[in-house]
Amino acid sequence: MALLSITADSKPSRIALLACVVLFTFIGVHFLYLMPGGPLSYGRSPTPVNHTNTIVKPDFPRKIWQTSKTSPAGLNHMDRTSIQSWTKMNQKWRYEIITQYSAESYVRDRFSHRRDIEETFTDLQDPILRADLIRYLVLLGDGGVYSDIDTKSLKPIEDWVPAAYKDHANIVVGIEYDRLEGNRWIDWTLDLQFCTWAIMAKPGHPLLEMTVNRVIRGLRKLAFKQGKTISGIKPSFNEVLDTTGPALFTQSIFDILSRSTGSNFTWLNVTRLTSARLVDDVLILPITAFGSGQSHSNSGSPNDDTALVEHLFKGSWKNDHPMEEKKEDSGSSDADSVSRRSTNDFFQ
Repeated sequence: MALLSITADSKPSRIALLACVVLFTFIGVHFLYLMPGGPLSYGRSPTPVNHTNTIVKPDFPRKIWQTSKTSPAGLNHMDRTSIQSWTKMNQKWRYEIITQYSAESYVRDRFSHRRDIEETFTDLQDPILRADLIRYLVLLGDGGVYSDIDTKSLKPIEDWVPAAYKDHANIVVGIEYDRLEGNRWIDWTLDLQFCTWAIMAKPGHPLLEMTVNRVIRGLRKLAFKQGKTISGIKPSFNEVLDTTGPALFTQSIFDILSRSTGSNFTWLNVTRLTSARLVDDVLILPITAFGSGQSHSNSGSPNDDTALVEHLFKGSWKNDHPMEEKKEDSGSSDADSVSRRSTNDFFQ
């Protein structure tokens, strides 16, 4: 008889055979899912994965995302010139504009497994809240570079990450505002803030997952506070910053780095930053990198060697989102406020 023939009198052999099958199946599945490049390998899927640098990760996707209320054919000369700075400077990178129509299509296709995201984005009508949310979603879903349409690429994207960090950085963020030793300006809710007009990330990064989840919860909370549905939300200036904007994004950065470092990571850890700093897999760039040409926070000139992106502050949305009154006087004017927080014309 064959060696593995199973009869009524071979119960111990049958049990041993089944045990071997189960053991080798477990080992095979475990290896498949945890090996570099497997389904849980970092950056292969919009599904969040373990936040660890021990896994070999692919390069940043060569994709540039921008948003506009119209297709490229309907853009003015200034916008087209800004776009050309990105496409000419980064010719090996794919480029895509997300419009108010293609944004909903993208969310339905990419996040069909997240009904909360799909329904919230579809219901959301405020243009700046939608513009904030879609940038996190395209980076979470596909990765690459997001930059507002009123920005210029000053250096090739390949130069954004120093050579020493290329194998370790999975998301790149830049400082927008740093209080330094002065008083906090009137329209800032934090002492240091990261910008959202330029971000580079690999898909599925836990920071983006955290940010998106907080946006969804924040929008629902804001709707409840106002006694409205998501579609009826009318946020103030500060509610935009704290619900979908850079204040929320900044707090998410602090929280995820506090978790990964096992310490209380705050603005004091990065204030007065003058060179790129890698914390876990988050690469933090000093203010001149993405925020050159500003009149605060020791921002340098767009002509500096360290300047990577120039924000032109083309459009302001403050008139449609009034600032809340504050008791303390921090010494800044409304003119300062308008010049520092703006967005493109997405959905307006």
